[in-house]
Amino acid sequence: MSERKIWEFKSQTICSILGLAFDDRELSAVCKRLKLDCGSNTAYEVHGGLVQAAASQNKISRQLDKILKSRFERYEKDVRRLQQDEIYRYIENGVAGNGTNIRDIPLSAIIWFAVRNQREDIDEIEATVFSLTHLYEHRASRFYDTFRRALPDGVPENALKELNDHLKANEKLRTQCNRLERKREQMKSEIESVKGDRSRITTALDEEKRLNRELTRDLEELGFGDALDRTETLKGEIDFLTEEVKTLTRELLKRDLEDSVASCELTGVACTDCVRESDIEDCVKSVDLNGTRVTYIGGVESLMPHYKEAIESFGGTFCYHCGHCIQGKKEIEMLVDKTDMVFCPVDINSHNACRYVKKACKLRGKPCRFLRSSSLSMLIRELGSRNRAIDVR
Repeated sequence: MSERKIWEFKSQTICSILGLAFDDRELSAVCKRLKLDCGSNTAYEVHGGLVQAAASQNKISRQLDKILKSRFERYEKDVRRLQQDEIYRYIENGVAGNGTNIRDIPLSAIIWFAVRNQREDIDEIEATVFSLTHLYEHRASRFYDTFRRALPDGVPENALKELNDHLKANEKLRTQCNRLERKREQMKSEIESVKGDRSRITTALDEEKRLNRELTRDLEELGFGDALDRTETLKGEIDFLTEEVKTLTRELLKRDLEDSVASCELTGVACTDCVRESDIEDCVKSVDLNGTRVTYIGGVESLMPHYKEAIESFGGTFCYHCGHCIQGKKEIEMLVDKTDMVFCPVDINSHNACRYVKKACKLRGKPCRFLRSSSLSMLIRELGSRNRAIDVR
């Protein structure tokens, strides 16, 4: 079945299609696109000129036919499903046969496809379509007049614009409502989860109280009713012993200081590595290693217990290596891997040990301090300054 071109339509059909397809603004744009001289003509005159140009085959009508075909092609599949009498029924009352609602298809597209195909009864089809659309025109005119007189400003187009704006605002509100509804459901789910957690915690607390009561009863039956009090007493004794250790450490450091000073006096050497007693007191009060793993490499082996006691009294974990590298640098590297801080005195230590320690600490980014003396006071002084940056150069 061949397709008819727009210049093969009757003039009243062309008039209906163009009048329904283009508003005043679109009509002017189409005229400019087709290079149709509209000048300062009114919208009615522009419409009439376009209808007249489309009534015969020419460059303008061919271009206009392509424009309309491109405009309506997205509706073709839906319209082709309708029988001819269904198209009439839809044009007349907006409902197709079997209750099918295709109101999203514009009336101009319905008319276009109704008269597009070449048929034997095409003249009758165009006449029927025109009679139906002509009644629509009268209804639309009456509605427009009633609407115009009912509006305060008398401009129905403004009311339509406001209606579209309200529809868009309503759509945004609907989207926000849906989002809030999802959040509300999410919060309800979280509240239920919190309630469940609270119930489990309450159950666990009740169980813990029950076990505590049973434990207390068992202790009383075994004659250990004062076990908790004894635990607190033991804690107090531990604190007391800790303070005693610190006191003994201070006394040991004082003796070490006295020995160092005496040694300097006997040898006539300036005592640059000695620390003041007040420095020792400040160090003992301020240092808190908080579990730091401290490794001491070399030094006087007989002082190792005192190194260990000092480190542990400050809350650290002590590791010791005598400085003799039987397995070479691998032994030092393994030790550095497991520690947080390294001290290495250079007065009593092997050259290889110092070199291995320096390289291993530098490669692993571990802080290392090379001490000029193996004395306990020197170690304490360096612990007091452990917050300073320690670079391996």
